[in-house]
Amino acid sequence: MALLVITLIASASLGLIYELTKEPIEAARTARKNNAIRAVVPDFNNDPSQEEYRIEVPGGELVFYPAKKDDELVGTAIETFTTRGFSGEIRLMVGLLPDGTIHGIEVLEHRETPGLGDKMESDKSDFSAQFEGENPETFQLRLRQDGGDVDGITATTISSRAYVEAVRLAWNVYIDKDADVSYELPSKEDAIDRVLPDFTNNPMLEDYQVVLNGRTYNLYQGRRGRRFTGAAVESWSESGYIGNIRLLVGFDPDGIITGIEVLEHEETPGYGDLIENARSDFYLQFVGRDPSREVLKIREDGGVIDAISGATVTSQAYCEAVQIALEVFQKGSPS
Repeated sequence: MALLVITLIASASLGLIYELTKEPIEAARTARKNNAIRAVVPDFNNDPSQEEYRIEVPGGELVFYPAKKDDELVGTAIETFTTRGFSGEIRLMVGLLPDGTIHGIEVLEHRETPGLGDKMESDKSDFSAQFEGENPETFQLRLRQDGGDVDGITATTISSRAYVEAVRLAWNVYIDKDADVSYELPSKEDAIDRVLPDFTNNPMLEDYQVVLNGRTYNLYQGRRGRRFTGAAVESWSESGYIGNIRLLVGFDPDGIITGIEVLEHEETPGYGDLIENARSDFYLQFVGRDPSREVLKIREDGGVIDAISGATVTSQAYCEAVQIALEVFQKGSPS
């Protein structure tokens, strides 16, 4: 009974505190948003919140706040985001002039490391100042180490990249509201359909595991009736520029590559993410080749593959994953 009473009192107290603080918290959040709008666009005399519009993007939506002075658009504040921060989601307010020039940027929310990643905040460093007055048509929204024009925050490469990604997303959608900003990759089932050329069975139901060098890989068999038509191998490399690169590589019965799809990666947008089939033709260099007869490495490593410009490490990791897939296929294929 004592425990029950204590629990009821605690629950009631929590509920009461929530109700008492809900409105002040929401009011503070609204005030922060309004202050951010005023900070990132030129002077205006309308209420941008009353004219807001939203555009869905993978993982959420962008909110646009048109700022007007005497009914003339002077700028647009865009609430944008990324989930690739060092500690998770980062939300920014990016102010653009009508021609796309960046007027200002303010951080709305983040959980980056104090003393490091939190230097993205305008009152803790001048990191955001380098964007002001720049138009991304000529100012490359990438870190300098990735071939762009942005100086990252010292010792916070991941946070800096994420910040720049959120800015680039806002600008891309503002300039072209039909822009392809998708980072979604195919499901495994869809990827199998794309890399295997001829089958009538369900390869997902005929998968088995192959152990290679102490690691376990999945192999999915394609069949037409009883005839083996090829296999899709799920492989990966841990040598990507940022992390693992996971591929699904298709082979015909003779070991010729019939297709490749990227299942997972966290490579740099605009550079490493060009390994995605929807973003470049990089994968086509592998299709139709016999990796047991040709060296499927990038040319500077003695192979026949042209690396993605500015993404050598990513290209090398991709090639490594393809080579692993071949070894899994050779060990586990019924042919």
